[in-house]
Amino acid sequence: MSAPRHPCRSQSGVTLVETLIALFVIALMATAGAVMTNQSLRGARAVETRGNAASEISIALGILSADLAAYTGRPSEDAASTDGPLAFSGHPPRHDGRLMVFVRNGWDNPMGEIRSDLQRVEYLFSNGALIRRSWAAPDPVAATPMVEETLLTGLQSVQARFGRTETWQEEWRVTGAGDDPAPQKVELTFTFAPDDTLTARYLIGAGA
Repeated sequence: MSAPRHPCRSQSGVTLVETLIALFVIALMATAGAVMTNQSLRGARAVETRGNAASEISIALGILSADLAAYTGRPSEDAASTDGPLAFSGHPPRHDGRLMVFVRNGWDNPMGEIRSDLQRVEYLFSNGALIRRSWAAPDPVAATPMVEETLLTGLQSVQARFGRTETWQEEWRVTGAGDDPAPQKVELTFTFAPDDTLTARYLIGAGA
């Protein structure tokens, strides 16, 4: 006959308390893993967004530099505008968003087509975006093709000032009559957020 089982002897198997503790530990580990995965994904998205923004800014600044370096001083008049002929117009963004207007050279003329190598260029700030408009003629009319490009997005504001030597002013107009000198330089400040601004300076034409 076997001896009777002592009532205080431990039983084999896992108790309910031990099971609950194990499940709690597994839940903590799963939660921590999910948080780390989410943070990694958010970090990757932030890096990608910042990289795209940096590429956009680099391209925009390059286009601005090329346009301003190719400034000609040739007066231009848009048939659809009441501004009259201007060799250069720069100011804070107007009610229509216009920021700068001038004529540049260096327009490609492939296959020897007979057309002007001058190009009217306008920069505008509208709905949080820096926009470039260009016409393949210095004095466009209604039938002249226009190309519009959005260079920068997500902007809160754009500030501009123009100068010669050590002098700066917020507005500069050159009529082309020969009496008004063109600015030698331009400074543009782009504000993306209260603590996120970018300032770029360029020479205009030969800086003369």
